[in-house]
Amino acid sequence: MFDADVIIVGFRCAGAPLAYALHRAGVKVIVVEKDRFFTDQPISTHAIQPFGMKLLDKLGLADVVRGLAPANRAFRFQVEDSYLQMELDGTGLDSRSPRRSKLDPALQQKVLAAGVEARDRHVVTGLLHDGDRVTGIRVKGAEREYELRAPLVVGADGRNSTIAKLVGAETYLEAKTGNGFYWSYFEQTPLFANDPRYDWGACIHVEGQEGRAVFETDSGLLLMGGGGRREVVEDWRRDPTPALLAHLRRGRLTGPLLEGARMVAPPLGVLSLHFFMKRAVGPGWALVGDSGLHLDPTPGLGITDAVRDADALAEAVVDGSERAMRVYWRRRDADSIGLYHFAADMGSDTYNNPLTRMIFRRAQNSRAMTHRMYQMMDRQVRPQHMVPPATFLAWLMAESLSGNVAPWSCLGRSVRLSRRVMRQQAVLDRALACAKRGDLDDTLPSLPQ
Repeated sequence: MFDADVIIVGFRCAGAPLAYALHRAGVKVIVVEKDRFFTDQPISTHAIQPFGMKLLDKLGLADVVRGLAPANRAFRFQVEDSYLQMELDGTGLDSRSPRRSKLDPALQQKVLAAGVEARDRHVVTGLLHDGDRVTGIRVKGAEREYELRAPLVVGADGRNSTIAKLVGAETYLEAKTGNGFYWSYFEQTPLFANDPRYDWGACIHVEGQEGRAVFETDSGLLLMGGGGRREVVEDWRRDPTPALLAHLRRGRLTGPLLEGARMVAPPLGVLSLHFFMKRAVGPGWALVGDSGLHLDPTPGLGITDAVRDADALAEAVVDGSERAMRVYWRRRDADSIGLYHFAADMGSDTYNNPLTRMIFRRAQNSRAMTHRMYQMMDRQVRPQHMVPPATFLAWLMAESLSGNVAPWSCLGRSVRLSRRVMRQQAVLDRALACAKRGDLDDTLPSLPQ
């Protein structure tokens, strides 16, 4: 006897959209969440990319987000003085960056109002099995511990997922970074709205070995943060407020924004960043969002990927076949491998180099490349295909003829990374093609290094 068709563990940026999509499709869902409803989840970049907003529109949740935060005017990725900027119009290219203290409660309220059954302050203590197949969970609420049964249990419970641990979801790609990051919220001053230096809504700026970020969020606030090598940022823990303020004052873009701006919350920090790709489905279980795929947060892809995977998993569940579940897993991998390496490279301490600066400068001045950048952000072009090889070589030659040979010094590293991504992409594309043909092989992909 089952209590629901699907049990979802986690009720935030992955679990809430998944529950809403399944409920609208007539699937009986029970959601359990370890935290109290309507609370914050501050370890987040907050950014929702235009592709994520399109998916939220498809799911019927985008207006919830639009009611929380203003549209970003543009995204800017800057290394020293070179930058790439994607202009946004707030409609077809819509992006928002609400605080999670606003976003998560709003999504939860929308899903609860639709009639989804959800229980907060419930901790999963174990799984139920029928042979090798997961058939439910043991869960501890405020007053008792009991069992819930369903043909499918979904882990939507974040990068430290309890469900991923309990099912033993294997990791086949992972990395760590030696960087740390602190951030807080600041009152906006008129400078941000009126100074042409800030003709964007979100910016990531790398200067030397330091990185800084500014995101316009809700309630007239800016998220501002920064960091660098862990051995440096680790010292900030003793007194993070003056350390973060000193770091932001050194920034060419963040320093002026501090003038007359009040910090409205104590700084938060992350000193241990671990990224991974894990098996996404197994007998009676699935993972969605950060529980199965966690990328470097530097480019702000996490919420968008969580919504993408929630939408895809909902379609697979409604389909009901093992083939659909395999396709969900393999497509997630094939669509993410380039982004995984793109994010890791952007968050590395080697990202600030002459080759990166050349690419940014040349691409920003090319209408064709600007168009390809929009396509990449809209997931129509993979990151590794953004700059065609012929264009890349032409840029290198042009730089050399102008007397700038510095980009050549970084070419070897770039080629090695590109080859690695291409080889891994080929493996994952083949696995997806097999799944589409109905091959139910569930072996882990062997990704060349």
